[in-house]
Amino acid sequence: MEEQRESASQTSEEGYTTRRIKRSDLIRMLLRCFLVQGSWNFKSMIGLGFCYCAAPIAKRLFTSREDQDSFLRRHLEFFNAHPYFASWCLGAVAKLEEDAERKNWIDFRPISVFKERLIGPLGVIGDRLFWSGIKPAVAGVGVWLALSINWIALPIFLILYNVPHFYIRAKGLRLGYRKGFDIISDLSVRRHESWFSTVEIIGSLVAGLCISSSVHWAHRQGSVFAISFLLSVAIAVIFLHYKKSVNLALLVATAAAIALGIAWQQ
Repeated sequence: MEEQRESASQTSEEGYTTRRIKRSDLIRMLLRCFLVQGSWNFKSMIGLGFCYCAAPIAKRLFTSREDQDSFLRRHLEFFNAHPYFASWCLGAVAKLEEDAERKNWIDFRPISVFKERLIGPLGVIGDRLFWSGIKPAVAGVGVWLALSINWIALPIFLILYNVPHFYIRAKGLRLGYRKGFDIISDLSVRRHESWFSTVEIIGSLVAGLCISSSVHWAHRQGSVFAISFLLSVAIAVIFLHYKKSVNLALLVATAAAIALGIAWQQ
C-alpha cells in the first residue's frame, strides 16, 4: 500500500494508474478546513473555500497544469454546508477524485452531483447539532461558571466547545475518504437523532443551572434587582413559548429588565 501511495505515474495491469493521496495530504486538507469560510460569498457560499481545502488533491493526483486547472474549476462551483461538516464531503470528494484518476473516468459529473446531494444533509445535521445544540449548551456552561468561578469559565468554554468541533471535522474527513459515495449512509438525519436528543437533554440541565446561579447572583445584588431579573426571565419564557423566536425573546428580556430596573429606581 505504501509503495502504491508513493508511486507517481506507474500503471497497473488493468490499466489503472497507481497514484494515491497520502496521509500528509489529508492532514493539510484538515488544517485548511478551518479556513473554509474565509472567502464566503453570496455567489458560491463556501465553494471557494472548499476549492482551497481540496487544492492538495490536485497537486497530488495531477502532474499537468491543465489537469490541475480543470480540477480547480470543477470545485469552484456553488457549495454550501455547515462549516464543521464540510470536511465530510471533502474527504469523500478526495476519494472520488482519486478513483476517477486511477480508473480514467471520462465524466466528472457524478462528483458534482454528489456534492450537490450532500448540501442538505450536511447543513441540517450541522445546524441542529451545533447551532441549536452544542453551542447554546456550552455557552450556558460558560455563563454558569462565570457566575460561579469567574475567569476560568473562558478556557473551559473554549475546551468544551472545540473538542467536539475538532472531532467532527477530523472524523468527517477520515470517514469520507474511506467511504466515498457510501458516506451518504452516515449522513441520515434519523441516524443522528440520538445525538440531537442527548444535546437537548444536556442543554436543559445547563439551562437549569444557569437560572439557579443567575437567581442567586441577582439576589446578592439586592431584592429590587432580583425581582426585575425574575420578571424579565418570566416575560422572555412566555414570549418564547408563543413566538418561537430566541432572538426576539432575548431582546424582550433585555428591554423588560432595563424598563423594570428604571421603574424601581424611580
